[in-house]
Amino acid sequence: MKRADVKRVEGGIWRAGVATVKITPAEPMWLAGWALRKEPARGVLSDLFATALVLEDGRGKKVIVVSVDLIAMPRGLCDAIVRRVQEKASVRRDRFMFAASHTHCGPEIRADKVLFFNIPDEYAKKIEPLVRRLVERIAAVILAAIENLEPVTLFVRQTSATFAHNRRVNDSALDHEVPVLDVVKNDGARKAVVFGYACHNLTMPPEDSRYCADFSGFARDEIERANPGAKALFIVGCAADQNPRPRGSEDLARRQGRELGQAVIDALKGEGVNVEPGIRAAMEDVTLEMQKVTQQWIEESLASNDPPRRVKAQYLIERVARGEALERSYPAVMQAIKLGEQLLLIAMSGEPVVNWAQRFRAEFSGPLVWVAGYCNDMYGYIPTRKIQAEGGYEGGRANLWSVLPAPWTDDVEDRVADGVRRIVKMLERLS
Repeated sequence: MKRADVKRVEGGIWRAGVATVKITPAEPMWLAGWALRKEPARGVLSDLFATALVLEDGRGKKVIVVSVDLIAMPRGLCDAIVRRVQEKASVRRDRFMFAASHTHCGPEIRADKVLFFNIPDEYAKKIEPLVRRLVERIAAVILAAIENLEPVTLFVRQTSATFAHNRRVNDSALDHEVPVLDVVKNDGARKAVVFGYACHNLTMPPEDSRYCADFSGFARDEIERANPGAKALFIVGCAADQNPRPRGSEDLARRQGRELGQAVIDALKGEGVNVEPGIRAAMEDVTLEMQKVTQQWIEESLASNDPPRRVKAQYLIERVARGEALERSYPAVMQAIKLGEQLLLIAMSGEPVVNWAQRFRAEFSGPLVWVAGYCNDMYGYIPTRKIQAEGGYEGGRANLWSVLPAPWTDDVEDRVADGVRRIVKMLERLS
């Protein structure tokens, strides 16, 4: 293996720790991501992992990045893990970033999907115990990473992959960039590689009911084989409207994993941008408003030939009958992390469409502006105003499979953009 060119930065050093744990269930669970599934998991194609990378700057400030092979990292799960870690380590909540790989071949961990995905009771009952085990394992792996901190140098790099395509009709917006954070030890060997790509992690067909990390897991395997001893962490970009093409087989998932992994491996051979020690992080709940549920919509939905609409309407009727007030807003957590002056990482919750990455890269400057999705919570899609007006799955229909009563109001783009802008500005005031 070619050793990396290690460069010391005047004024301090980075330290990093990394640890990983297998989270593949030992029993059949209902798989997440496809409402059409009719059976639970039936074996393992590739194991699922949770990997934690802890970075510490020269002043002892830490940031923790956790990549997990799950469809989502709901807020409740993230907060439970943070509380467990904080029992033994003093790290603020805004310095934890939880990134789901969004594989559709992992266990369903969201109890609120039981109704909408027709999950049988036998498997619905397994969700809560699995979530408790995940809290224990992921908290333990974070603490293990904190315990093995050692001096490192950080580099940012950028490459590309080509298999992501926009799945919306007449929309050509794409993001083929592959951002890379390279973590290198004093002896020149790699400790960790963080890489991203804006593409739905669903190359595997839904009828293949084996646990699998999909193309991102195969990419991770490529990177780790080329860098013995290093751990690779995947972070999905703004992939809500981005699908792999072609898709639908194990062979394709492996080929796309090789393409993505090899792109990262090749990028690691080139000159990277050295990251100065320094961590700044900020987080805010951005209030997103929902449309009002009308009696007319309920009646039309119940009379429609659209099964998901009928299920959603009946769900809302039953909530009202129980005396529950329907939510009118949701606190969408957004986060920004800055490493030195070389990397700005914007971590969006939910499923943001690709235009968000394009917008924020144009608005904010730096050697690398990395925009991620599927971080810190999952509640649904985040469209732009244009996509809302066009409609379709990303524009509002996806809400039919959600416990949230209705799609967002048409000012969602302004609310999200203003919120992220506030968070990034917070970093400027931090030292």
